[in-house]
Amino acid sequence: MEDSGAMGNLEDDINSGVVTGRLRALAADMPLSVLIVDDDELERTLIGSRLAQRGIKVGEAADGAQALAVLRREKIPVVVVDWQMPVMDGIEFTEKFREEVVGDTYVIMLTARKEDFDYERGYRAGVDDYLSKDVREPELMARIHSGLHTYSLRVQLREARAALKLATRRPDGN
Repeated sequence: MEDSGAMGNLEDDINSGVVTGRLRALAADMPLSVLIVDDDELERTLIGSRLAQRGIKVGEAADGAQALAVLRREKIPVVVVDWQMPVMDGIEFTEKFREEVVGDTYVIMLTARKEDFDYERGYRAGVDDYLSKDVREPELMARIHSGLHTYSLRVQLREARAALKLATRRPDGN
């Protein structure tokens, strides 16, 4: 049986070592930034401060319409969006974002919903992943790392496809 002191040290190692090291490696290739979209200012602040402590630049929006305006101006690798918000909820935001903004952004839906059909609805809208409202820091950081890593891979794939298309172009331009 593990004692709680040993488990606490393991969690501290995970929080400070592995994830931080991987975030530093990703930072060499891209800006580490996350947009948090939630009508609850306290929720935005709580998540934002956890990310900022890891050196991640944090932007905030109070609803989907504000988030779309931000994402039309700047590329942000990861968006954490609340499902239920006034003006434009997380599902409507994700649908509009995927339709209007070309990019590789990874969308994480923040929700208290637990029904299978809710997840399916989100995936159809273009959600990449989910987090529960009561997320603990190790899971939050793991999901953010995953989102940043996926963003990086999407960018690399898009660039490789463009280079391949250019390299295989015939002399007549076709």
